[in-house]
Amino acid sequence: MDIRQLEQFVAVYEEGSFSSAARRENCTQPALSVQIRNLEEEFGVALFTRSRRGVTPTVAGKRLYSRGLAILSAVADTRIAVRELSGDITGSITIGTVPSVSRSALPAALSRFTEAHPNVELTLDEAYGGTLTERVAAGELDFAVVTSAVSHEGIEATLLAEHEMALVSGPSSGFKPFDRVRLKDLPPLRMVLPTRRHAIRQLIDTHIARAELVIESSIESDGLNTTLEYVRHSGWSTLTAVASVIDTVESGTLIINPIVRPRADLDYYLIRQMRQPLTGAADRLVNLLREELAGITKRWRTLSNNS
Repeated sequence: MDIRQLEQFVAVYEEGSFSSAARRENCTQPALSVQIRNLEEEFGVALFTRSRRGVTPTVAGKRLYSRGLAILSAVADTRIAVRELSGDITGSITIGTVPSVSRSALPAALSRFTEAHPNVELTLDEAYGGTLTERVAAGELDFAVVTSAVSHEGIEATLLAEHEMALVSGPSSGFKPFDRVRLKDLPPLRMVLPTRRHAIRQLIDTHIARAELVIESSIESDGLNTTLEYVRHSGWSTLTAVASVIDTVESGTLIINPIVRPRADLDYYLIRQMRQPLTGAADRLVNLLREELAGITKRWRTLSNNS
């Protein structure tokens, strides 16, 4: 067994299909099938059960997958450690963040990072959690910051920051800035919400249902900037992460109301492939993002407690 075979086995395991795994590994399906058969012959056991609907790992396949991830992670970690012996932080990082982080913690973290490490190439992607999870799983992103602890084969989710959601409305809404509100006590609202395909919408729906908040009418929008601009120019409202709007506090262009009893919690998670450790550069950027998100939490608590 060699590393390439192990990588191909992991791809078949995670994709549940030889054809999908072949596309992911940039090889032909027959060649991939031969490699898996060679592995099975080497170990003397079947690793997958084949059917028309795809492949299902056997007990032996599940055990090899678990051990294989550890091996691939150790190999990748060794490569990173040797490469960084010079002490120079170089290379490239491709990351993804949900819109609320892109509007808040990311710019500040990037400013600090690029000042300290000007030789690192950065590629940034903004999307909602489901899309980012798929891109991490496909190896297109080194890591992503999302708003749910995703359950996905081969993906590790680590809590990055504990945040909250707030009720955000336009100046004509009648709400007073930073008045604490209970969702259950609010009159029927006109709401702008993300589409239902995203985890953030599922979280919002949970808070709305728990409070039995009546939605008079709604608009669905997956553009955070569009949502906030529409809310600003209308009597409509939205529920969004405090990180999305905390930079508007001084300008007063939006009316922000803390949600209490109960709070509308929203947490940020770092997700990455288990078999691919973070490079030194990526780890430094993650730590800066964690610091910036913690700073937003501290500022929000000061603002909401003083209201």
